[in-house]
Amino acid sequence: MRVGVNCFLLRSDIGGLKQYFFTLFDYLLENDSANEYVFFCFPQNMEELATLRSDRWKRNAIHVKDQNQIAEHLSSLDVYFCPFNALWPRPAALPSVMTLVDIQEKFFPHFFTRHEHYNRAYHYKASTRAADRVITISEYSKSTIQQHHRIASHKVLVAHLCADPTYTNAETLAIPPPDPLPFRDYLLFPANRWFHKNHDTLLRALKLLRDSGATANLVITGYDVQGGFPVFEKAAEYGVRDLVHTAGYVSVAQMAYLYQHAEMLVFPSLFEGFGMPPVEAMAVGCPVASSNATCLPEICGDAAEYFDPKDPGSLAKAVSRIREDSGYREALIAKGRLRAANFSQEKMARVHLRAFEEAVASFSPASRLYRKP
Repeated sequence: MRVGVNCFLLRSDIGGLKQYFFTLFDYLLENDSANEYVFFCFPQNMEELATLRSDRWKRNAIHVKDQNQIAEHLSSLDVYFCPFNALWPRPAALPSVMTLVDIQEKFFPHFFTRHEHYNRAYHYKASTRAADRVITISEYSKSTIQQHHRIASHKVLVAHLCADPTYTNAETLAIPPPDPLPFRDYLLFPANRWFHKNHDTLLRALKLLRDSGATANLVITGYDVQGGFPVFEKAAEYGVRDLVHTAGYVSVAQMAYLYQHAEMLVFPSLFEGFGMPPVEAMAVGCPVASSNATCLPEICGDAAEYFDPKDPGSLAKAVSRIREDSGYREALIAKGRLRAANFSQEKMARVHLRAFEEAVASFSPASRLYRKP
């Protein structure tokens, strides 16, 4: 098959979606010789595409400046794939597959601007209904997309994400961040400052731990975001500013180092379509204290200590249990390594190949309303 890939939204600042794209296509370009991949490339993502491990993508790359120009090339493809939450152009006059990772806006509408709501309302449901197959990243996301978009179960396939292989080989590949950490012992929370990541409950838990005499330091990573949670202002308000350090944006190898040396990953997120940091931590051998919300129990299984993400006291108790019970800590580490091994690039890629094949097999030209996008 000739698989067209819309790269329009590939940028350095899109976080988990960028990691998803590279994990998938690093594998497919190196291991799938049965299919050809035609990348629709834009000026804003050439630097990112150059970091793919294989340069095979360059063979059939088509350079465009506007997404609508893709329509001129669709007749040369067998299937069209949009990996970044929207199918465009749509409807497509050929089998089409799109990825939608979650519909968080349905559960936490106050975390989104009017413009973001408009874009999601305009693109998400129309895309999942127009596509022949929809890929998502957890059973939780599948069930919520089916419910809210009213699409058939067989149309939605779950491709669990996986950790970068660097995390499994952290003992040899991890490197320290350029700036030394101010703490020897620390909790770790890697996340941009989105409100759903729930830094607030974590900071309040730090205050409870300090007040009880069990002070815990915290290292965070990621970006500040416009209109996001003011983590350092709130840390100062709660009296824990001296306990919080940011390592900024770090490489995968540096992130592996932070997991290696952390007391534990603390993941208080209110909403996740998948939740990559717990899988990364489990792969390294870092114990996980996780929110019990959305898909996280599905992803972590019995390899995490869970807490209520709306209750700082529950989070503080989870931290204390892992800290104080060495046998339990070691059991979490062992279970975590086994759990992380269930998530692989091969499994993830296999679901995508199945989606491409099913889209082609189920496609009916009569089902399309042909019009210019």
